[in-house]
This record gives sequence, structure tokens and C-alpha cells, in this order.
Amino acid sequence: MNIGKLKLKNNLFLAPMAAVTNAPYRVMCKKYGAGLVYSPLLDEDGVIKAFDMFNDFTPDERPVGGQLVGRDPKKMAEAAEIIEKHVDLIDINFGCPDKDVLGKKAGAYHIKHPEKIHSIVSSVKDAVNIPVTAKIRIGWNNQSLNHIKTSMIIEDAGANAIAVHGRTKEQLYSGKANWTAIKQVKENVDIPVIGNGDVNSPEKAKEMLEFSDAVMIGRAAMGNPWIFGQSNDFLKTGKYKAVSPKEKIEGFFELIELYRLYKEDFKFPELRTHALWFTKGIKDSRELRRKMLTMQQEKELLKMLSKFLLTV
Repeated sequence: MNIGKLKLKNNLFLAPMAAVTNAPYRVMCKKYGAGLVYSPLLDEDGVIKAFDMFNDFTPDERPVGGQLVGRDPKKMAEAAEIIEKHVDLIDINFGCPDKDVLGKKAGAYHIKHPEKIHSIVSSVKDAVNIPVTAKIRIGWNNQSLNHIKTSMIIEDAGANAIAVHGRTKEQLYSGKANWTAIKQVKENVDIPVIGNGDVNSPEKAKEMLEFSDAVMIGRAAMGNPWIFGQSNDFLKTGKYKAVSPKEKIEGFFELIELYRLYKEDFKFPELRTHALWFTKGIKDSRELRRKMLTMQQEKELLKMLSKFLLTV
């Protein structure tokens, strides 16, 4: 698959997620089959003032997308120029429903007030020499769906692709994603459409590709980097291998090594959260996970998981 001049090995992408898609996890998902990974949300002002504080990009994860959020076309263009040499595409977020982002009149705010969308996209496009994409939600609420109009504005502004989360701002991450709306965007623009929402299995990934050109996987990839390889296998052969409990725990230990390699200043609660995701669904892990919530030290966590590994 191509996005602009960027050639990708496949059309299965890791969604940008705060406190999840840091460099160690992006590298891991890339290893296990993601065709493209994204940074968490990068605020225009934060990038301009102190990008070095947020820059954890590494050559091992490329191709990687840097996702920007903001409201000022000039600042967004400046921020895009700053991160351009570290990433392979710039993605503009017009869909984040976080109240702090909305308070800055950014993210999903633009879905309700689309008047700046064209100028933001075109300004960023003019500022960089790499592909520019955008991500939207389908509307502010179910009474004001405007995904088709917004997508056409983004295409007209010069974007190379558009990602559509099939939920409204008011839905946040609840309820069912509207895949019909994603299909409608696909039918009304000529640039690639990346479908996002409720893809939690290889079967769902294949189904989503009936509505879109690529699939963006978010929450289902937390603690489950294997979903990309499984989905690739399923698309090619109609089959995929289940991940065993042992492989899941060993995968967490692999992530720890990546943390030590790429994120020396990580905080323990972040690692503990990943441990909870990696052990989710493992039989007889309820007590293990309960104890994790009270732990405060990496050494204690690793000791307990090493012991549990011998039982699975």
C-alpha cells in the first residue's frame, strides 16, 4: 500500500494512543507485523517549545507517523517542520475527544467547527515534503454527522489519506462504531481511507477492509502486538495461530527489554499498566493481576511474573 510516496509493507496500522504507543511498543508492534505505527498525540505548542522532551522516535520503528493536534495553521506548519526529519508522514488529529484538547479548540472541536480544517491541512502540506494525512470522527453526535463533508474538505486541502474513526465525539469510545459511515467516506473521496473502530480480531480486520483501504487498530492492540501478524496471516491464508499464555508473558518480558533500550526514564506505573494488558484473558491470572495493582517496584513485578510463567 502507498500513502503518497510512502510505500508500506501492509495496510494494518497501530493507532496513536496516549501512554500506549511509545517507542518501545511501536517497535514491538512493527516487529510483529504492523505496516505503520503512530506516535501519541503531539501538541503544536509542545512541539514548538520543547520537542526534545517528547521526541522518542527511533529508526527501528520506521515507517512511523507523527500525529499533531492544534488549532493554528501557522503553528501546525511550524510543528510539522520540526518533526519532519524524525517521521515518515504527518497525521493531523481532528478527532480527539479529550476535554483538555477540546478546551484548546483542537481535536474533535474541528468536527463541530470545521472552518479551519482546510487551512490547517493545506498549511501543513505546504510546509513538509512527506505525506500528510488527517484523522476524524464521523460527527459531534448522531444528529450532526458530517463525515462526508469533512473528508471532502480534507481531500481538497491536499491530504494524502484520511483515517475515519466510526464514532462521534459524544460516543467517546463506547457504543458501536459506524462502519457504514466509513464506507460512505470511501465512496466520496479518491484518497486512501483508513478505517478505525471495533477492529478486535483478524476476522474484523478483514471485514473492515471491505469498507476501507487500510485498518487502524487501537485498543485491541494493547498488550496484543500479535494481532497485526495474525491479521496479515488471516488475510493471506484464512488462518492464524493463537497466542499462548506463555507467549503473552514472554512478550511482556520482551517489551521490558525494549523499554530498557529506548526509554531509560520510564516510570513504573506505565510498565505495570502494560503488564495488566499483556496478562488480560490468561486463565487463572485474576489474583496475579490484583496483586499487580498494589505493586510499586519493577523488581517485584518481574519476580512474580517469572514465577507465574512456570505455571502456564
